Amino acid sequence: MLDADATSLARDAVFSIHPLEPQTSSPLGGEPLEASARDLVSVARRVLAAVRGGPTPSARARAELSQARHLLEALGAALEANDVTADALAVADDGTWFQTPHGRVDVARRGAVRRILVALARARVEASTKALTVDELFEIGWPGERIPYESQVRRVYTAIWTLRTLGLDGLLLTRDEGYLLDPKRAVRLAA
Repeated sequence: MLDADATSLARDAVFSIHPLEPQTSSPLGGEPLEASARDLVSVARRVLAAVRGGPTPSARARAELSQARHLLEALGAALEANDVTADALAVADDGTWFQTPHGRVDVARRGAVRRILVALARARVEASTKALTVDELFEIGWPGERIPYESQVRRVYTAIWTLRTLGLDGLLLTRDEGYLLDPKRAVRLAA
């Protein structure tokens, strides 16, 4: 059976999963997830060893099974609550960064790109198939600015190109009516 320190460590690791932290080695959330998975595997091995002892599980085996069930439920709930999926896109609600399974990208110093990113993410969250037009994106990216229409279009195209090259290629779609984030992919705004 797990000792009190190991049980506490396992529970703390499970409940400390934060998908929006900078990623270290796991595309699903970094070290806390890996630590939880290692703890879970360790408990599972002890359960198997205890169950192999006979046809009727001993008190120790039942305790290990209970612990394993708790860790599995906690890990599953943490993953579900944090909406961690292989193709998820998280966008800061102020647009200063976005995160794909490949990592986090800082766009805080790119004013127009940041504003366009937030508008696309909000449009995706509120109405998954609503595309934003070039005119809407120009007004969002450069509010109140008056320049020739051809220059407006070039600025929007450049902002979209920038977002794609920074990691949103394949997620940022072009439609006849404008641009949108892929409705088939999970997108969420984060604080």
